[in-house]
Amino acid sequence: MDKDAVRDLLIRYRAGRCTDAERELVDGWLMHGSGDPLDLNDLQLLDDLQEIRLRLQRDLGWNMTSDPVATKLSTLRKWLPYAAAVLLFLVSVLFYHPWFDSAVSKREDEIIGFTSTDAEPGGNRATLQLADGSAIALSEAQSGIVVGERITYADGTAVAAGDRSDAGRYVLSTPNGGTYQVVLPDGSKVWLNAASTLRYPSAFNKSQRIVELDGEAYFEVQKQRSPFIVKTRSQEVEVLGTVFNINAYANETAVKTTLVEGVVRIAAANSAQTVVLKPGQQSTVQQGRFSVSEVDPAAFTAWRDGYFVFNGTELKDAMKQLSRWYNVEVVYEGDIPLTPFYGRISRSDSLSQVLGILKEGTVNFRIVHAGDKKKLIVMP
Repeated sequence: MDKDAVRDLLIRYRAGRCTDAERELVDGWLMHGSGDPLDLNDLQLLDDLQEIRLRLQRDLGWNMTSDPVATKLSTLRKWLPYAAAVLLFLVSVLFYHPWFDSAVSKREDEIIGFTSTDAEPGGNRATLQLADGSAIALSEAQSGIVVGERITYADGTAVAAGDRSDAGRYVLSTPNGGTYQVVLPDGSKVWLNAASTLRYPSAFNKSQRIVELDGEAYFEVQKQRSPFIVKTRSQEVEVLGTVFNINAYANETAVKTTLVEGVVRIAAANSAQTVVLKPGQQSTVQQGRFSVSEVDPAAFTAWRDGYFVFNGTELKDAMKQLSRWYNVEVVYEGDIPLTPFYGRISRSDSLSQVLGILKEGTVNFRIVHAGDKKKLIVMP
């Protein structure tokens, strides 16, 4: 079977549109490695079989301790190299392989029921409110600004003719579908995700450096004697010099702080509770209560590098991310099952491409126009 035939078969398999014979064929690849869909010797497949085995367990809803199918799956270990190559190839096709992205864009209507309506990804978009209250729409051709004696773009050009960073507070805001970077007066760097706001002074005092955040931001704080403090709606984060991410959107039920490097101390608002994080830890503040867990920081900071990372992410949480980045309203129709998503997807892809990769047999999507806005309809 050639590559195109395998690709088409897998697309129909994921969409639940295979014949019984075709479904048995793909099931044979997944369960037993039976048949040889392609010569896979030249593919650079770096995932390991255990990860794919767990993904299959989650996708197919198998209980590995009680389902007799688990016994069959365990036999894959006897012929690890061949089974791993086949399974990894299938997963790379479904989630990562470049030529599958092309297939998705050509057959969106078959996979998801799309019309020609789509939503393009976000980009460099932000508004800067100056100390005098005036606002500037920042250049989409630039990726960030630098706050010094003058406010400039990262390449040194002035943000506005004659502009000076007068004493006062500045507000950098990104809309849905926007992201921007700012280098603060102390040299600390902040990346703002979509639908986020950062408030900061034109200059920090000697005793402390305070900024306020609504939404999500990634911080690289310059180490100085004075502490750097980030205030959000439900917590206060204090650092001397470190790298961390804060997710504090108003429409999220909790505020999450993920530490990449250094040490941070977090205090809950209106509470005496505090917690100290070490690298690889994440704090969650919900209704004034702390919890701390071990995480992979890369999964929570991938947005800064231009990726969505879904690792068992629940449907509504994933849709919130897509809503903010593609500036679409998400509407749920019918009884939507709990659906976890897995995958690493470029944020430069169009919405239809992302949904084509996320497509599950139990959930469907449709993009529609609603006046001058777009809606993402989620259906069973």
